[in-house]
Amino acid sequence: MGYDISFHPIDLRMAQERIAPFLAGHGGDDDLDDLIADAVRQAKVRFRANAWGLGVRKAYTGADFDTFLYIWGRPFFVTADDPATVAETVVRYCDSSLDAVDGLARSQIALIDPALVKHVEPEISGTLPSDENLAAGFRWKLDLLREASTAIRAGRSTIRNADGDDISAAGALTGNAQFCLVEFLAALLPGWIERGKVWPSELAEQASTEGPLPMSDNAPLLGALTTEFPTLDWDVNWTIRSNYEIGGYAAPDQVAPMRKWLSRNAEALMSVGDRWDDRPYVAKAMIKIDEALALAELTGSAFVEAAEIYIPMQGTMN
Repeated sequence: MGYDISFHPIDLRMAQERIAPFLAGHGGDDDLDDLIADAVRQAKVRFRANAWGLGVRKAYTGADFDTFLYIWGRPFFVTADDPATVAETVVRYCDSSLDAVDGLARSQIALIDPALVKHVEPEISGTLPSDENLAAGFRWKLDLLREASTAIRAGRSTIRNADGDDISAAGALTGNAQFCLVEFLAALLPGWIERGKVWPSELAEQASTEGPLPMSDNAPLLGALTTEFPTLDWDVNWTIRSNYEIGGYAAPDQVAPMRKWLSRNAEALMSVGDRWDDRPYVAKAMIKIDEALALAELTGSAFVEAAEIYIPMQGTMN
């Protein structure tokens, strides 16, 4: 079974103070409209930035253009060398207007070769949905889980899903809350893409390391949901067990210790990859993990590992 893995900085305050209460059925149905609007803006920024990365791939033949880092790795299109600058550039994209994306992307091309800038044009593949359809795509799962909470409070055991089928309200909420929450937050603060069994908790389990990995189970993502619905059996994981799951979690104050732990244990962790494959893909994954942690550190965020938030083969990109 293949895994499309991602590494995510998580705005824990937003998760606990805005998303979780919305899912629990509090407030109004329009309480996340400002976040939905920002997700739509960022989707358009991301689409344009990715087009520049694809344009460089088409125009530049240099071996130093690492497509699995610059296109199918980092969010947007970033070519900086060090994690701190990568994180700062991602924040600039997150805050960018659509009109400013081209200039930001050209600055990243210039880091490869200033002479290359005039030879690259964005390569557009397909089109984005309308703003209205983008917004609907971002919110329908959140609305469904909110409906599940409302049903549970009203004593109803089922809700109707998007296909018109009756499903368990409790099962929909407990089995999907964390994934939907991370998926939505990733539209506002993106993660890094990787493939294979290279998430931190899996690497730590396979390697002989110095000290425990500074990660825990992901229950903190649920905020007050577990206390509001204490009789429900919540799906809480400390690692990724299957596709479409959220794995281990590092609190904001554990992000810096986790970066140090990964650096200290780099040799042991990368030796795991030597047993799995003849490609140094664990080394590449560790670069991506560290950069995602650098963004978490810069923004005061938490960190989680996830599977199938992004599926590049289906066009779901960061």
